[in-house]
Amino acid sequence: MGHAHDLATMSWCCIIIPEGERREVSAVAFVAALRKAWRDAGAPAGAAAFVNRGSASRFTFLLPPEVVATTGELLGRYEATRCAQAPNLRRYVPLRL
Repeated sequence: MGHAHDLATMSWCCIIIPEGERREVSAVAFVAALRKAWRDAGAPAGAAAFVNRGSASRFTFLLPPEVVATTGELLGRYEATRCAQAPNLRRYVPLRL
């Protein structure tokens, strides 16, 4: 459990949903859980997440610190990794929360 807490104190996080027969289902479930966590946190203004669907084989979600702070145990469940620096969002599109 400490793993998710450690991530919540960091900067940007990345969630990758790899290729597989349940990829679409997993991506939809993740977005639904992310939106619920955001609402449960009081729907903080200015919070946004980003998604890259440019790859046919996987979905990549980027979460800025203000969204990471609302996610609770969600990051651990989806095996989030911390970004060493703020990512280049050129290939990403905003994901409505």
